[in-house]
Amino acid sequence: MTQLLLPGITLPTRPAETRDARLALATYPDIPVTDLCRHAKVLGRAAEFLVDSVLTRLAERVYPADEYERHDRVWILPGGTPIRIQVKTRHSQAANGAYVFDLKQRSARGSTGKGPYLPEDFDLLAMVVLTENIVAFTADWQTRHVIGPGEIPALRRHPRATLDEALMRLGHANAIPGRADEPDWLDLAA
Repeated sequence: MTQLLLPGITLPTRPAETRDARLALATYPDIPVTDLCRHAKVLGRAAEFLVDSVLTRLAERVYPADEYERHDRVWILPGGTPIRIQVKTRHSQAANGAYVFDLKQRSARGSTGKGPYLPEDFDLLAMVVLTENIVAFTADWQTRHVIGPGEIPALRRHPRATLDEALMRLGHANAIPGRADEPDWLDLAA
């Protein structure tokens, strides 16, 4: 059954760029590197949505950041503390089967230029392996991170584990659900 449109309203046609992405990504992840590069924005958005999905499934509040920010998401902890999240994506493995994340800013075409991130740019890194539909979180400040092939099953089974480790590292252990020292946030709001 088709939804009827109001009189005088027509759906816009898809721009050629969107049609091209749909065709090019139809066989993802088995696509040429040129298509990965050409449609990096689409795939980056998919990774951000996967982060949103994981956090939402864990009943966490997460919001997109503006495009010009040096982070992609803002996670609001119970009690109102904001945590800035940078999302990075990988689509292919290194020769040893690992997924390597080198932290750099956007390319020269991006609004912030290129180069290394600074520690004050974000609080958490969300490493997304889009081909595996997994996310690993870290608060460890390094310019290079690796997810080994042996870590993938645990990331699928326990999506909150790396998130809680990162919270501990940031000094927010009281925001981890079920901890004995977790405050009753509802009482704080009263």
